[in-house]
Amino acid sequence: MKTHVSDKNSSIFNMLKTKNLSLSQINEKLMCFEKVSREIKAFNNDNSFGNKLNEQSSIIKELTEKDSKFNIDDIIETRIKQAISTIKQQNKSILENISKSFNEVKTYTISLKKCFDTSQEEISKLKMKLDQITSDNTRQTELLQELTQTEDNHKANVINSIKSLQHEFRNSQRCKNSKMNDIEQLLLTLPRMSTPLNQNEGARIPTSQVLEVENSYSKINGSSTPERSNKT
Repeated sequence: MKTHVSDKNSSIFNMLKTKNLSLSQINEKLMCFEKVSREIKAFNNDNSFGNKLNEQSSIIKELTEKDSKFNIDDIIETRIKQAISTIKQQNKSILENISKSFNEVKTYTISLKKCFDTSQEEISKLKMKLDQITSDNTRQTELLQELTQTEDNHKANVINSIKSLQHEFRNSQRCKNSKMNDIEQLLLTLPRMSTPLNQNEGARIPTSQVLEVENSYSKINGSSTPERSNKT
């Protein structure tokens, strides 16, 4: 009987080693083994062999039946469920972090878009100002060109007027000189006498006409009358 129990315990122990049992399950099995060991020791010291044998057989049967209920597939399924639960918890934490990061990125993107829209508005305003300045500069350039052209035309007109006046002045001087020469020649040929000539010399020019010619000469030349020849 002792040999049978020992062999049975060895078989159960080997089975436990091949099973991937948890620590609590192994402790439970060890407690059963200790109980069996105590029973064996008590059996060796007790004379009631039959009762002890029946009790020991019942314990071994119970242990065997209980151990036979352990299935490696159930253990694997349990481990898989535990792993899935752990992964779900980890994924939940990761998803929460991703959601938080996404919200932060969304907020940052909204702020960035506002800044971009504001900058676009400023760029549009600056472009309008630049276009206005460019238009003003173009107009100022056109006005400057027109003013320069007008100034050039005015200068040309003034120069032409001066040249025309100079030409007219020269012509008037020539005309004046010519008239003065004519008057001088006329005055030189006029005798200054108020008495009548001899009958064979004809009538002389009246003195009043001679004075009128001399006055005209004085107005033109601004000097006294030229010398005249005295014809007798």
